[in-house]
Amino acid sequence: MYSYQMTADDIVKQDPELAIIPVGSLEQHGPHLPIMTDWAIADEMGKGVAEMTGGFLIPALPISTCREHMGKKGSVWMEPLTFYQMMNDIIMSLKTQGFKKVCILQCHGGIFIMKPLVRDLNAKYNPDLMVAHIDSMDITAALRAEGLLETTTELHAGESEASKMLAIAPETVHMDRVVDYVPEVPRPYLSYGSIFRATPAGLWGEPSFATKEKGEAIMKRSVEWAVEEMNNIFAYMEKKEKFGYSYF
Repeated sequence: MYSYQMTADDIVKQDPELAIIPVGSLEQHGPHLPIMTDWAIADEMGKGVAEMTGGFLIPALPISTCREHMGKKGSVWMEPLTFYQMMNDIIMSLKTQGFKKVCILQCHGGIFIMKPLVRDLNAKYNPDLMVAHIDSMDITAALRAEGLLETTTELHAGESEASKMLAIAPETVHMDRVVDYVPEVPRPYLSYGSIFRATPAGLWGEPSFATKEKGEAIMKRSVEWAVEEMNNIFAYMEKKEKFGYSYF
């Protein structure tokens, strides 16, 4: 049973010090994947991390920042400053209740304001509150090195995401509509035009390599890696002593 399925009294009895906030996005994912892809992956990762840690799981947030997907109906975003304030308010409410640690599981690559948010929170409130930021894109190289991914081209809706969705919600995946496309421009060009300027189909990678078996293995390893990295981050912050006037 996950935390949000429990009563408040049961949560008080457990008294967890860790809160888990998975963050996704509602955005187009090419012709083959549903707009819920990032949210579904965040939801699955959050559940996995909660099972391994016993942390207080907040339901995955479905909307963040994704203006790079403007052009087709179905992508929903908020302003970066709105996202910053919303996350700050959520985390401050957790701090008020006595949570000492917060783990943010970022499962959408386009939330560029997340790093300043995390740095600000730790600079202001460490050691009373520690916030770990786990970006699911950071494990990609390790997945390739471990043989769980074949391609090196994915940025959006490619082999990894399609595989994960085949494992999580196969009924929403349309492998018969799959096309592979790798733009000629690098990722930073998404600051100069929507993804559709770089790739007309709205994907960036080679989803034809996707399989359910890969997705199951990738999700399992991603959860393990997230917990390992989270623990490393908290251990780093916990061992810091006061330097001058600051614990940051």
